[in-house]
Amino acid sequence: MSAGAAAVAGAIPLALTVVLGCSTVSTPEPAEAPKQAAPAAVSVETRRAEPIIESWKFGEKVGECIDVGTHRIHSTLRDPVIRDRMQVFLPTALDHYRSAIMPLPAPDGPIDMFLFGTRSDWLAYTRERLPEEAGMYERLGRGGYTIEGDAVLYDIGRWDTFTIAAHEGWHAYTQRVFRHPLPVWLEEGIACYMEGVRGNPNGAPPTFMPWRNFERFGELRDVVARERFVPLTDLVEGTPQDYLRDGRNTLLGYYAQTWALVHFLVEGEGGRYRPGLERLLSDAVEGRIASTIWSSSRAGSRNERRMAIGRQVGPAVLREYFNEDISELSSQYDAFVKALVRRGNGERIWRGQSPVLNPAESALPSSAAPGS
Repeated sequence: MSAGAAAVAGAIPLALTVVLGCSTVSTPEPAEAPKQAAPAAVSVETRRAEPIIESWKFGEKVGECIDVGTHRIHSTLRDPVIRDRMQVFLPTALDHYRSAIMPLPAPDGPIDMFLFGTRSDWLAYTRERLPEEAGMYERLGRGGYTIEGDAVLYDIGRWDTFTIAAHEGWHAYTQRVFRHPLPVWLEEGIACYMEGVRGNPNGAPPTFMPWRNFERFGELRDVVARERFVPLTDLVEGTPQDYLRDGRNTLLGYYAQTWALVHFLVEGEGGRYRPGLERLLSDAVEGRIASTIWSSSRAGSRNERRMAIGRQVGPAVLREYFNEDISELSSQYDAFVKALVRRGNGERIWRGQSPVLNPAESALPSSAAPGS
């Protein structure tokens, strides 16, 4: 992903997710999550052998809707390569979301992706759908957003478009499936974690490899080298919008650090924190985060618990699910990042291999499923 693309992907959607999206709990003392129907156990068999293609129109613009079973791609794309490969890329990405960290349920129907051939088409659609917020998007660079389970992006070049589709696709998936939203830092970190991919020749499905993300790795090295590294306690207090407004701590740096934080939770400290990550994801699916945090004796002060439930920021989730000793957790994360950006690790990143595990080590075991 290019710097401009990486800076925007996922930046605004979380604001829209909180305001307009799925089941965010706004009351400070929830007894339990809102009850919703459990996602249907839809499997990869929902992919169509042949897509169903119909005309699609917004305003005066005519495009097409490509139904591949797992996704409906509403498109005005001009590039036939992106158009054709996206039909394989998105179902493969969905499989990856559901298995990369632990088994997760399928959506209860196809995910809608709005993929435009030009920025002007994207803006026209945004003005039609979000007239009050459209001005904000006009000031942004290249990228996309996700709202109400729909990902909305446009062609910014073959590589970058697929990268943003993977990132925004995760947001669309969680908005459709999770009864409680994840903390902002984790939602964005996992979206970045899901970007890593290697293309395969002759139209074969891509291979998703969470470590193969040279853009995030390069930015993380730059953050450390320029002494712009944000301490963990500060990192989890912010949102993408905060970093977009802050000229010192850049949004790209925020994404790079949350990307590294997810890798740390997956395999750092010998896999110590992976069970907590799996429990947190399960609680998001089942709608238990709010009640867990509010009743926790470890999560912190009343205000910290309110922030975790209302704005999905702050250290309360770290204390409840990972380590009550935030100082210890911060030191471990710092050491993980220093090992990650060590000279010579770029080649392993390019190969999609962990820079912090010994080459002979296999993937760390998960309590539920093998990791990626």
